[in-house]
Amino acid sequence: MESTKLPLFLLCVLLFESGYGTIPDYIKVCHRSDPKVAACVKDSVESLRSQLVKGIPELEVPAIDPFTIDEIVVFDGEEIPNLKVVLKNIVATGFGKFEITKLKLDIEKKTYRVGVRVPFMDCQGSYDVDSKWLGTAVKTSGDFQTNATGIDGQAVIQASVDEENHMKMDSMVMKLKVEDFNFNLPNLLKEDPALAQVAKAFLDNSSKKDLLRLGMPYIEKKCSEILLKMANKIVKNLDYDEVFPQ
Repeated sequence: MESTKLPLFLLCVLLFESGYGTIPDYIKVCHRSDPKVAACVKDSVESLRSQLVKGIPELEVPAIDPFTIDEIVVFDGEEIPNLKVVLKNIVATGFGKFEITKLKLDIEKKTYRVGVRVPFMDCQGSYDVDSKWLGTAVKTSGDFQTNATGIDGQAVIQASVDEENHMKMDSMVMKLKVEDFNFNLPNLLKEDPALAQVAKAFLDNSSKKDLLRLGMPYIEKKCSEILLKMANKIVKNLDYDEVFPQ
């Protein structure tokens, strides 16, 4: 899910370094006058893969493989009444094998369209559940493990320039698709084995498509929030006229 940040991070890295003068050897500079600027940026992402995997501390870019997320609200009690599920301390691996499927830059309008595919991702962390089953209030927590294959992320990023001529990432509309996924909740409702069996049967009989349909909007929203925050941290001091050299 977090894979769509890669081309966006590269854009921000390029902007940061062009504004501050010293360009590391591992960064390929792209010029806005280049009619193939998108292809240049894509090539630059590929050349940055090893740096992105381990992170770029001087630019406040965290490692992408593994990548950590503090918290994601999967269900907030609205789409499925009486069901709140929060994932915490998430560690995701697999993003280092990303593939860029689309990269379109409208420099004049400051609109960036990004597509990334990740073949396989594994996530581990903890969960908190606050729900009501068969009329009984249930609160439980534990560890989880999940993996997904064929993750496709598509994002539209809109930027602007403020009154000080600094660049700002204003919004991101993200859509995620997953070919398949599996999850494991080994200690679900360990304090109530009978209820645990009921919950397990419910999950086993639920359609994966239904679970994705219900949970994906929250995941997409959280991913967008994370990426925008990190992107703006990188570009906040840049003069837009230095963003892309001619």
